[in-house]
Amino acid sequence: MGELPFTEIFKGGKEGRQYKFELAAGIFTKKGYHKTTVDEIAAAIGVSKGTIYYYFKNKEELYLAIIREGIDLFHGQLCKAAESPAGPKDKIRKLIRGHFVFCGQEKDLVFLFLKELGSTDFSREILANMLAKCLQVYRDVIEEGIAKGVFRPVDPEIITSALFGMLTITAFHYLSYDREIPLEPVSAALEDLFFNGLCS
Repeated sequence: MGELPFTEIFKGGKEGRQYKFELAAGIFTKKGYHKTTVDEIAAAIGVSKGTIYYYFKNKEELYLAIIREGIDLFHGQLCKAAESPAGPKDKIRKLIRGHFVFCGQEKDLVFLFLKELGSTDFSREILANMLAKCLQVYRDVIEEGIAKGVFRPVDPEIITSALFGMLTITAFHYLSYDREIPLEPVSAALEDLFFNGLCS
């Protein structure tokens, strides 16, 4: 049952399912995987430990379900941003803003993603595979721009990774100091750097 979305399982109640999801993600972020207990997650979201074990066979399954859902939320936001009919350049602009909006709204998930990507624990490779679909949204737009002659014929894999990393670490810079991401100036700066480079 571990493939079920977290918010589909623990829905209902006055707090709402998104609230419970963010609570659970926040506990894992603050305490880390190893120090967090299933009892703590159960108490935080207002269910019994038995209910959690009914859907997830262990803490690892629960943890990965939370990460998977976070990435699904991120992927959905990126796909929506990439729907622009105005062409690849406008899509990149919307993806940059969508990336920063998501990071600002889901701070705990961002820290969780970065922590796991840099770890040697069980979930590192799994998380990288999950994130691949988010990177693919960027790559599709970059490849479209190359095909239409809007972008130079660069290596789409390298440019996708570079752009994604640049946006994520920029967001992390603000979030790690508990500051809001100044959406307009930061987005404009990254757009200018991506489209025009750094040299005058």
